[in-house]
Amino acid sequence: MVTAFQFMNLFIVILLMGVPVVVTVLLLRYFSKKASYGDENFMIQKIRELEKRIEELEKLLS
Repeated sequence: MVTAFQFMNLFIVILLMGVPVVVTVLLLRYFSKKASYGDENFMIQKIRELEKRIEELEKLLS
């Protein structure tokens, strides 16, 4: 009977210590992906703006 309680306590301790770690890892992955998409969109927008400026300069020079 004592061993059943020991295993149950061990399971509860592992669960209580493991859940915050899993939640933290999942949140960090979510926010890092979200930030990278924002950076990608920003860079793509800037590249398009530069392409437009280059085209305008080429028109002026030709």
